[in-house]
Amino acid sequence: MAATGAIAGATRIQTPGPTTFSVTRLQAEEVAALVGFLHAYNRADLKGALSYFTPKPAPQNRRTATDCDYRRQKTVVYFDRPGLVQWLRKRFADHDRLTLARAADDNPAQPVLGVWYARRTSDTLRRMARPRGIVPQVGQKLVFTFASGTAKFSTFGLASIGSPTPNPECALVPAP
Repeated sequence: MAATGAIAGATRIQTPGPTTFSVTRLQAEEVAALVGFLHAYNRADLKGALSYFTPKPAPQNRRTATDCDYRRQKTVVYFDRPGLVQWLRKRFADHDRLTLARAADDNPAQPVLGVWYARRTSDTLRRMARPRGIVPQVGQKLVFTFASGTAKFSTFGLASIGSPTPNPECALVPAP
């Protein structure tokens, strides 16, 4: 069963061409927060990246980040604010980069985005003979809360909790 933060069984999708669309103000805030976080993440801007997270994790969930350990093909879980900072620093030191493929809001009544990535690159992946990176094998469920009208998230999940080892979500599918 997939935990909040990832959509188990998600498949790679083709990004459609430009279309006409309409979003509410809150949906626009969600998309802006996602894109802002990715810009900060890809610049290795710790303060900027942290600004998109709620000050504390959700009361029922101390997890702040989940990610793949691609060498061991398993999920790694980071807890609370110190864990989040540790995760971000590790990813920044590894020159990790995420390229957004698509974001979808299939239920405007809920503050949630489905997120898929077209490519992920890092020093680790290059050392593992993936010079162009990989195509992440799981979609992400990004749940938002609004503080003073600003969209923030408490968890950033790039892998599901409770997945078997080896985790198929951590497969090294080469990017084109």
